[in-house]
Amino acid sequence: MVESMNEIFYQFKGKKMTLTHLFKAQAIFAWLWAVMFWLAPQMAVQGPGWTLTPDMISFGQVCAIPLIALGVFAWNAPAWVGDNLKRVGMIFGVYINVLFILAQLFHISTGAAKFDPLGMLPTLVLIALFFWKCRASD
Repeated sequence: MVESMNEIFYQFKGKKMTLTHLFKAQAIFAWLWAVMFWLAPQMAVQGPGWTLTPDMISFGQVCAIPLIALGVFAWNAPAWVGDNLKRVGMIFGVYINVLFILAQLFHISTGAAKFDPLGMLPTLVLIALFFWKCRASD
């Protein structure tokens, strides 16, 4: 087991994380939420402490469609935007993700949701990584 873990580590050693990798991670994150809204809605509402109702299940399934579209955009953005990848990374990876955080904080402040650090942490990590890679010089 240790040898296989070392092999995995050395396989990726020296490879850099790029904006393309971050866009793909963003896409996978969006798609995970879309799948969760369809197949595991109880899991999606557990963190914020919401009560799952048939209306919420239906609304979550409708919201999953734009999440799928966001994932498709994120996955393909590196090929579609060319030299403007850093600008799109700031808009998509930082500003739009900040809006997700602000919406969560608003719901927490009004008592509509509980604070769920595990739900917020991946978004905060993506914001930090996108900001870092978009501000880095070539």
